[in-house]
Amino acid sequence: MAIGDVIPKKIFQGAISATATAKYTVPTGYRTQVVEIWADNQNTTTSRKLAIFAHGLASTNQLAHNIEIAADQSKIISDNKIILATGETLGFKQDAGADVNVTVYGYEEQVN
Repeated sequence: MAIGDVIPKKIFQGAISATATAKYTVPTGYRTQVVEIWADNQNTTTSRKLAIFAHGLASTNQLAHNIEIAADQSKIISDNKIILATGETLGFKQDAGADVNVTVYGYEEQVN
């Protein structure tokens, strides 16, 4: 790897919970651009609401909240372009339970 190399990758895939949790931290020497977030509600009877956090998990770092995902449905949140620097985080939470799976795609760029 060399400075300026850009790597397309799956940044995170897994379940989220009702507590705001960092699911990805940018590695040392890299910058990350998030380009797509896919959310899938595994609950067959209850809709869920998703929140997205960037650069930390404080309420001031919440980019979007109350993104509703209908029961047994998926939603693509594709107009993101979230830029994260070394050490910054991408986090999620849902309103209740732990039945929403999130997949995040983007690019890591080596900066030093």
